[in-house]
Amino acid sequence: MNKKSIITLSIIVFILALLIFFSVYSSKMPLNDNGVIGNTACNLNNNGLFCEKDGIVYFSNPYDNGALYSMDVNEGNVKKILNVGVKSINADSRRIYYSMSGASGGKGLGFVRRAKGLYSIKKNGSDSICYTQDAVGIASLSGSNLYYQHYRNNSGTDLDKIRIDKKDNKTVVANMVSPAGLNYGTLYYAGASEDMYLYALDTATDMSTCLYERQMYNPVYIGGDIYYIDLESNYILHRYNLSSGEDIALTNERVEMFNVCNNEIYYQSNSSKPDAALKRISIDGGEPEIIAEGVFCDINATSTYVYFHKYDEDVPIYHQMLYGDINVGTFDPGVID
Repeated sequence: MNKKSIITLSIIVFILALLIFFSVYSSKMPLNDNGVIGNTACNLNNNGLFCEKDGIVYFSNPYDNGALYSMDVNEGNVKKILNVGVKSINADSRRIYYSMSGASGGKGLGFVRRAKGLYSIKKNGSDSICYTQDAVGIASLSGSNLYYQHYRNNSGTDLDKIRIDKKDNKTVVANMVSPAGLNYGTLYYAGASEDMYLYALDTATDMSTCLYERQMYNPVYIGGDIYYIDLESNYILHRYNLSSGEDIALTNERVEMFNVCNNEIYYQSNSSKPDAALKRISIDGGEPEIIAEGVFCDINATSTYVYFHKYDEDVPIYHQMLYGDINVGTFDPGVID
């Protein structure tokens, strides 16, 4: 072999080595900082149908069978990302995470009509990753881990976690507890089957500690306080301070669901009463304002709007500016083929 052939072969081998190196390197998914949270606890407790990240709102469009869409915070620049029904939407700086809602948006060949599982995609809709094809309830992103209610046939539902690169899949609580209440390394949750007390799970060790022996539902951590529906006082909304132990009632009526939005709390009052309504109070309680009369659900919030719809009616979606005068309107982003 002459000198020119040796040089040519060396160049080819070098190029191949570079290609292999970059292929292996690029296949590794970057991990997140520990402080990354995929969505708010209150949104996830309300099916996680809206999720705001870096000025973009990702949402499940009920006018298109729950397909995944995006828009800006003022509801402009609407785009369709994925043609399947989604819920429990989470996002980091690179990807969108979601569970399938069991439907697919739009029409045409190739779309799964009944689907389930936990997935992620890049924000342009490419590079889908499947974490499980089992049924999934609430899912929540914390740092580089997805915590999710994992249903298995014949064995019930556990709280599992899996890293976003599909490694380290394990059960962390052998019970159907909610992963919604994640906050910077701690998961606050209510026991599911025995006591319904408030627990804190350290995500570094996956060890749980009982914090408060009071039966509750949907606890969320905000600024040192736990907001929760109190099972010991006819489902009244409470706020419990973790440092002082002070526990105060914020409403004097049964609460079905709620969303804490900075200084405001939106909640659905007792659905069995003839005066049932979606209402708003300050985080300190006080006299509630009626937002809309009737029974509503899936109260999701962004930095600009609160979204909700009537019970058992996916459409229309209603929206109300987060702050200011009450002026409920209809949110209709349309359908993009």
